[in-house]
Formats: sequence, structure tokens, C-alpha cells
Amino acid sequence: MANSIIYPTQTTYFICYNADRVDVMSYGSVEPTQQMETGQPILDTYLDEQQWALVLIERGIEPYAKKEEEL
Repeated sequence: MANSIIYPTQTTYFICYNADRVDVMSYGSVEPTQQMETGQPILDTYLDEQQWALVLIERGIEPYAKKEEEL
């Protein structure tokens, strides 16, 4: 079953996990003009960017680090 965020009313931040919620598989944000879909079984959403960033930092992930392909 796919999880999705479709044209949210405000910017929505997300974190996708594997089935046992051990590994963060992806993360990011969706603007009101966007939509996203994931095949990951767990999708947590946040309206507060600071809360979203804190969850990632607690898991050892730098939420604002540029990916290699963006450099």
C-alpha cells in the first residue's frame, strides 16, 4: 500500500521508515502545489519544520545536508 501527501494546505515535512521503523528511508517536504507518493510502509508527517528536523537529528541525520548529486 502506498502512502502519499497530495497538495497539502501548507508545507508538510515527512519522514518515511521501513516496516520496523528502524531505518529512515527518505525525508523531505511537500509544498501546497506538490504531491508525493512512497512505497514505504510508514510515513510520518510534520507541519512544524523544527520538530521534523529534531527527529532527523536525533537519528543522526543532518536534515539540511546537500545530497552529492546536488553539489
